[in-house]
Amino acid sequence: MQTERELSGYPSIDLPQSRGSKLFERKPFVPNVDIVTILKLLSRKTRNNPAIDCDNLKATYQELIDDSHTLYLAFKRIGIKKGDIITISLPSNYQAIVSFLALNELGAVTTFIDTYSSEEDIYHYLDMYNSPVFICFSDLKADCTEILKKSNVKHIVKLSENLVDSRDFCMVERVSDEIIDFHSLGLYAKEQKDTFHLPNGNIDSMILYTSGSTGQPKAVVLTNKNILAAQIYAGKTSHTENIHATKTMTCVPLRYPYGMVTSLLTSLLWGKEAIMTPRWDSDTVGYYYGKKPNIVFGSPAVLDVTMRFLPDKMDLSQISHFISGGDFMTEKHAEIGYDFFKMHNCTDVEIGNGCGNAETVSIGSTPVGVPLKQSTAGKVLVGSIPLIIDKTLDDKNELSGAKGIIKEKRYYEEGELCISGKHVFKEYFDEPDKTRIAKFKYHGKEFFRTGTIGYIDEDGYFTPTGRKSRFYIRSTGHKVYMDNVQRLISCIPGIADCAVVKVVDDDELYINWAFVTLQKSGKRIQNLEEKICYYCSNGIQTTNGVETLKEYEIPRKVIVVDSLPTVPGTEKIDYKRLEEQIEEGSWSA
Repeated sequence: MQTERELSGYPSIDLPQSRGSKLFERKPFVPNVDIVTILKLLSRKTRNNPAIDCDNLKATYQELIDDSHTLYLAFKRIGIKKGDIITISLPSNYQAIVSFLALNELGAVTTFIDTYSSEEDIYHYLDMYNSPVFICFSDLKADCTEILKKSNVKHIVKLSENLVDSRDFCMVERVSDEIIDFHSLGLYAKEQKDTFHLPNGNIDSMILYTSGSTGQPKAVVLTNKNILAAQIYAGKTSHTENIHATKTMTCVPLRYPYGMVTSLLTSLLWGKEAIMTPRWDSDTVGYYYGKKPNIVFGSPAVLDVTMRFLPDKMDLSQISHFISGGDFMTEKHAEIGYDFFKMHNCTDVEIGNGCGNAETVSIGSTPVGVPLKQSTAGKVLVGSIPLIIDKTLDDKNELSGAKGIIKEKRYYEEGELCISGKHVFKEYFDEPDKTRIAKFKYHGKEFFRTGTIGYIDEDGYFTPTGRKSRFYIRSTGHKVYMDNVQRLISCIPGIADCAVVKVVDDDELYINWAFVTLQKSGKRIQNLEEKICYYCSNGIQTTNGVETLKEYEIPRKVIVVDSLPTVPGTEKIDYKRLEEQIEEGSWSA
């Protein structure tokens, strides 16, 4: 039971995370320039230091800046203009980051889509953004010639797999102005006159995605100021000048803000060497840890893959931080991690949680540079304003203007975390209604509803206690939202209801099983698993139209039951009981 003193404060009024901070930390200046300009300014004394280590390709800060400017000239030569939205389907590799920096210098908007994207998804995104240029990997699922015919794409830039380790952009002969090899872009750059131009201001910079808890990921529009504010807030909270680590490693796809911004751009703007992992899986764990990272940006899934597949005698003594994002690292899970690191000669590591959303550039709190509280997600960012509201408030209706409905929670009182600050996103792309619902005004400040449940203590630490959606993270870093999977399966003809739960898997870390009840037609469905797999892959008719699941989202086992267990006294499905039954062996694999 908390004391009255502990419950007396209100986080949005007291700003406990800022207690003891200097004025310029509490109210930091966020410059009105682009990311490239800030990177150049921050690295002006360290240009010869290593910036990127990506498989067999390494680059200094000077080389990174030079290469991005070469691509800037090439992209300008093929007609990309300020404000154009350029779609990129690349893994976490060097060409992806230099493309972003080049487009940022040009004033264009970058959006990364999943390298697993189906042909249907590729066309969807290209049409949605009216992209004049598509940058992709050589093993693209869609036919490039057909893309040029069926979309508004004028140029396709293809990265050949056998050239990913090369920084020479004049290696391949210029053959076509429609389908361009990435390593011929240097020839286009030579044709473009280089003239002085002023840095871009607070314009749209990037479109990244929520994790898709409702089926379709929402496209989050981030401005230059949003991204820089997140970096500055995190830096002032973490006191980066005291962080002596030199190498970071990101194990998260670039289409998520945690991968692109929190992991990669943070590393570069903080002057670190970023180890990129385009082939992160169980077979490459030892290879990437062999590059000796000091800070690992991961998740509970990344830690599990590390513990399972790291070579037995590998030394990890250089690791200072393992940061979990995307999912919460429980105290019990962290203790297992500490024991594992000790077995690998690493005794000083801090395993901490961060907390954030795509809408807050994936940064809402940080465990780095502050005293570690293991059960929390670190300190809320200095410079931002946290607010805890009633967790039962409907998240499908606008809260702005609803007098009396918002009642702020005090310290230690559980509710939904809301955040205000310059790092809060501009809008959902072409979805003004969803934008209005996600944001609201309270005491003259604009707040974003994070969907994360928890409480804030008197020191400004946030402790998550739940989410409004259920998900798990696979060994590849991809999230699977179980509520969405069961929603679609419930729409398959013959299925009455469905409950989906995660199951531990030796190869993929987690998979899911589906428990279903059948409609009362008086007969069983033949080859039920095959039928569900067929529908999930080829299309299920829902109220939103025809929807599909990606291969890794489809249940690996389907179990027919007479009824689904419910939480006593409610009609809610008891997922915990189903998971317990699986662990007890009630259902065989």
